[in-house]
Amino acid sequence: MKIEGDKMYKVLIVDDERIIREGIANVINWEENGLTLLGTAIDGIDAYEKIKSNVPDIVITDIIMPGMNGIDLITKVSEEYKEISFIILSGHGEFDYASRAMEFGVRHYILKPCDEDTIIPVLVKVKKEKDEKENFLKNINYNLKKVIPQVKEQFLREFVMGGRYSSHEINYFRDLFKIGEDKFKLIILKIDEERDLLEKFALKNIACELIREDRVYLSSIVEDNIVMIIKSIDLDELSNTFTKIREMFFQYFKAITSIAVSNENSFNNIQEMYKEVQECLKYEFYLGEGSIITNNDIKFEEIDENSEIKIDYDAIGIAIKTGDIESISLKLKNIFEVIDKRKLEIELAKTYCIELFLVIIRQQTIDKIREYSKGISKIDNMSTLSQIYKYIKDTAYEIAEKNYENTNKNYGMVINEVVKCLEENISNESLSLTWIAKEVLFMNENYLGKLFHKQTNEKFSQYVMRVRMEKAKELIVNNDYKIYEITEKIGFADNTQYFSQVFKKYTGFTPSEYKAQSKK
Repeated sequence: MKIEGDKMYKVLIVDDERIIREGIANVINWEENGLTLLGTAIDGIDAYEKIKSNVPDIVITDIIMPGMNGIDLITKVSEEYKEISFIILSGHGEFDYASRAMEFGVRHYILKPCDEDTIIPVLVKVKKEKDEKENFLKNINYNLKKVIPQVKEQFLREFVMGGRYSSHEINYFRDLFKIGEDKFKLIILKIDEERDLLEKFALKNIACELIREDRVYLSSIVEDNIVMIIKSIDLDELSNTFTKIREMFFQYFKAITSIAVSNENSFNNIQEMYKEVQECLKYEFYLGEGSIITNNDIKFEEIDENSEIKIDYDAIGIAIKTGDIESISLKLKNIFEVIDKRKLEIELAKTYCIELFLVIIRQQTIDKIREYSKGISKIDNMSTLSQIYKYIKDTAYEIAEKNYENTNKNYGMVINEVVKCLEENISNESLSLTWIAKEVLFMNENYLGKLFHKQTNEKFSQYVMRVRMEKAKELIVNNDYKIYEITEKIGFADNTQYFSQVFKKYTGFTPSEYKAQSKK
């Protein structure tokens, strides 16, 4: 009878009777039956020494032997070599011994005397059992290899999110994942805009490839970020690798990635490392998108009575209301530079920004305020100060430009009144901005002066002088007026000398020279 199966199993025969040992050894064609005879032993002590030097797969052993009997041998060996299968050689009066052996999982025995036809069927059963067990373990290992990546991801996800594991459980998972290191670092990779799951998996794979699979022990997607437990690598080397990760991901997906890395710590402290990198990631608010952040970068200013930033909200409001873009740009730049320099806690910094935003959007009609107020939640959800700065600045410019357009329409009417009044009263030597503001338009003189300058890009006094000189030129060329008559008509009264000086400065000629020049 031939034993089926591919694997060659090693057999040791143990019996204190030489005739039985040699009989079994010689009666079976071991190789033909898929077996290898390691040798024989004369008792349990001899067998135990031979087992230690060359571990067999199957031991055929007698029960009653001097020195160490078969039961003692099975007891001792089963504790150290659980994979060895035993076949008992027993006589008719040794059933009690055989039943004791069954307590150690021995299921096969052969009655003496025995021959080939008795022994081989038992070996067939034992070999079949070992083949089936080995195949079962192979399938288990194969299936385990398939699910281990998912188990790793789930374990890391639960652990960093606050899952409780005993030291025994943590050691179990470390053994399961074949993690032998003692020190680790935890990193978070954050895509700085909403992306789908496929792109997050792509980032995880890029990171694993560039950091190297053998140095990435665990990785998972947690709260939309990629979290990794990696070998404790020097920060300079990590920074170079992180730069390559960001560049490659941007090349394929046109998205910016920020990365935070923890200090070195033990496996049991994964939760502490995760909290640490979450704090690091907050600092992206000041460093900007695409930053590589460590615990050493975090320098938030503690809140105290000196933390308050003085912001002239009234000045901002006036600049927005009047459409003064230059002033708005300078004031906003200064405010955000102070916030950035002070490194306030993020919530406090956002509070200042929202207050500033509210001042800006109030500089328009009620219905428009409601529309712009949606920006408050946008600001609150923005991850960097630079994003908030751009959004507030764009909003301020937009509102200011609309206000400027509306103001120009209204102010244009006022300035038209000023010009009309000036033309009608050009001969009045008392004509001035003060006179028009108080006697004609009933407005604040300084405000009217600024408005006039903004609309005409010329001071009122310069404008009046220019109008008077142009009028004088017209009167000199087209009429035979005397100088004193011209000075009266343009508001210089009888001060002909002063008029001549001003006219020459304006035209380069005296009145008489100008008249002579015009006739050529």
